[in-house]
Amino acid sequence: MKIDKPTQQWELAFNGDWATSVAFVGNNKIVAGNRTGDIYVWQIPDEVPKDEDEGEKDEKKKDGFPNVFPVRKLVGHTNGITQLLVTPDGKTVVSASLDRTIRLWNIDAETTGESEVVLDTRNREVNARGKRAEDKEKILNAPGCKVQEVASTATLEGHKDWIKALNISHDGKRLISGDDSCFTIVWDIASLKQVSSWHGYDRIWVSSAALSPDGQTAFVAEYAGRRSSFDCPAPQVRLWDATEGKLKNDLLKIWTPKVKDKDRVDSYGYFQTCGKILKRGLICAAYSNDGKMIAAGQGGETDTGMIHLIDAESGEIVRSVAGHKTGACDVKFSADSKFVLSSGRDTTVRICNVEDGKEVANLGAGRGGQFKDWIHAISISPDQKRIAGADIAGMIHVWTLGSQS
Repeated sequence: MKIDKPTQQWELAFNGDWATSVAFVGNNKIVAGNRTGDIYVWQIPDEVPKDEDEGEKDEKKKDGFPNVFPVRKLVGHTNGITQLLVTPDGKTVVSASLDRTIRLWNIDAETTGESEVVLDTRNREVNARGKRAEDKEKILNAPGCKVQEVASTATLEGHKDWIKALNISHDGKRLISGDDSCFTIVWDIASLKQVSSWHGYDRIWVSSAALSPDGQTAFVAEYAGRRSSFDCPAPQVRLWDATEGKLKNDLLKIWTPKVKDKDRVDSYGYFQTCGKILKRGLICAAYSNDGKMIAAGQGGETDTGMIHLIDAESGEIVRSVAGHKTGACDVKFSADSKFVLSSGRDTTVRICNVEDGKEVANLGAGRGGQFKDWIHAISISPDQKRIAGADIAGMIHVWTLGSQS
């Protein structure tokens, strides 16, 4: 990955509800989902259009970032989308949902229909301000964009609660998913069958999960907020044998060695100790492509929002980087494993060196700055030249990492 004056190129309107997930399909297609279960596909042009004449500046885009409308809609989920990812060959999109299913999609498959959608509500409202009633009505009620509908090719069922965690091995052979009943499943993508599964602690949920590059080891973090000052469900952060579903390493025992085993249950004291590391839970996780590191981000209402870099072999936290005030939301490694990228509630995307933890780029501005709300999810294009971020105000932001001529 080469980072040279990152510049925002596009701002894709996804008005309607909280944009929860985003992923690149190839270098010029973007798929994104929201909290109402909608998934759309955008085709991003190679070239960004030049600015209009100063006297005719587009008041729809006061920040200057152009918008294009989606071309396809992925139809099938009946509740909010929580995660989106793409298989390494770029052929299949995988989605997880609050409807308790995982779906697989070929976004280039034959379409099943066509619909008209309005995704630029905010821009219309801006344009309608100060206009006569008749003109205002025309702007607000103008036709939307037409999208081709695509049905899923397969549905994976096995969860009985909301699926919050979803990850894929770098070899593209396995998926891992985790839900709010603390149930984790490892799937074989070719056969669409379960490889292994296990239940965690009774009163907490799977907050994040990641598979090693070869799909043989699973990192799973489990967490729940405090019930009261004296009844704290015990969080878990563990490494599992993904084939056998057997425990390999208890990371919290490594991180909090002074805590006795008998105290690693419902304990206010234990929560105070492990909470310094977990904060409000490790809600995002990823393995580096070389398999040497695991990144896990502190989420929820926290004043730190650090990204822990964990040695995948020893389980030790090597260093903590970035820091998203009020909590991290998503984390990814660059393909060369040299950089860790994260997004957060502070409305920024941060890029840090894995080797020394130093920040090399900060996309956006802190809360109250450039963007309206959390950058809930991020994705890196396969050629490592673009980054996409989904914010919960309903926009998909696209940056190029190279300087613009």
